[in-house]
Amino acid sequence: MRLQDMVAYALRSLRSSSLRSYLTILGIIVGITAIVVLIGLVQGLKNTVEDQLQAFGPRTIIIMPVDVTQAASFGGTAFAPTAGKLFESDYERVKRLGSIDVITKVITSRVNAEYKNNSITASIMGVESDNFGKTLSSLEIDRGRLLAPSDSKAVVVGSSLADTGFKDKVEVGSNIYLAGQKYRVIGILKKTGNSLAQVDNVLLVNFDDGRELAGDSLAPDEISLIRILVRDGENVEQAGDDITAIMLSSHRTTEDKKDFSVLTPKYINDQVEQTTGILSLFLGAIAGISLLVGGIGVMNTMFMSVLERQREIGTLKSIGMSQQGILGLFLTESVLIGMAGGLLGMFFGFAFLFLLSLFGLPAAFQPEIALGAMLFSGIVGVISGVIPAKQAADLDAVEALRYE
Repeated sequence: MRLQDMVAYALRSLRSSSLRSYLTILGIIVGITAIVVLIGLVQGLKNTVEDQLQAFGPRTIIIMPVDVTQAASFGGTAFAPTAGKLFESDYERVKRLGSIDVITKVITSRVNAEYKNNSITASIMGVESDNFGKTLSSLEIDRGRLLAPSDSKAVVVGSSLADTGFKDKVEVGSNIYLAGQKYRVIGILKKTGNSLAQVDNVLLVNFDDGRELAGDSLAPDEISLIRILVRDGENVEQAGDDITAIMLSSHRTTEDKKDFSVLTPKYINDQVEQTTGILSLFLGAIAGISLLVGGIGVMNTMFMSVLERQREIGTLKSIGMSQQGILGLFLTESVLIGMAGGLLGMFFGFAFLFLLSLFGLPAAFQPEIALGAMLFSGIVGVISGVIPAKQAADLDAVEALRYE
């Protein structure tokens, strides 16, 4: 029997038991939809972080006063990260490294901010205005201007904070009171949406003002962060290793006991790859279980079909159809169920991803996922139909004709 005849025969068989066929296909649809949606969300998350990593800067290095590698461990058992302090002396030592193009120190704190009789607790960044922007490519002004070295008691407001942080929208030229002191708003930043360089909800002031606002929360000569831009053409990872060696010497500690972190683009990317990889496996396993249940449904349907159509099988054998022909008929039927479920599951999966993207969730539309979903559902159909098809092919023609 030709393949097209097998397909036509299988379609007629499926239509004759339409409700059972639809319910079986539904099981495959659920599994494939889950796979497409979950993988699409994970890939969308990965793409978003990679975009933010580009905005972070391929030559950027950040020194933080905490060992982020101890923040968590596999299995959900959390360890408190080793926290330390950064000082002006650390900044001066690292500054001498020849591979550095730009280096700047930052002070961070939280203070009471009042704007038009509305008070909130806001994050402050005291920055060196002539260097900070060079290490953060996503820092762009929307209205007004950026800080200048000569500015005193002046503030630049992050986009989200300016728009929704207070009851009233912050405007250039207005005044904000920080820890009771009047600061003039000279600029509003463009929205970045970058979680690796969070300035959308921050107030930027000059470094000396930042230290004054931090008050007793920082020790003398303590700084909160060091941002570095490596020279073009230099090996960023090697520069990171050199900085780590300088910091270990400065803090008189070892790699295992360090109280700081040197964050490079590769380190951040590796953490993202590890996290999304584990997430993909976990969510893929959940979706795989759903698809396994669908495969069991296909197998059950095919077993029932063989049981109900024994006389039909006997008739086919009596008119000369071979075991291979019977096997092919039932395999074709199970593959059609799998492929139909895969096609519809792919459609619903991409439809869900599209809807989720409208709500602002990261969702990746990948053609290879569609191809993989179709191939996978066809394989599920084949695997689920092999045993029932073999059972049908092995039936004795005379015994099958006697079945009622």
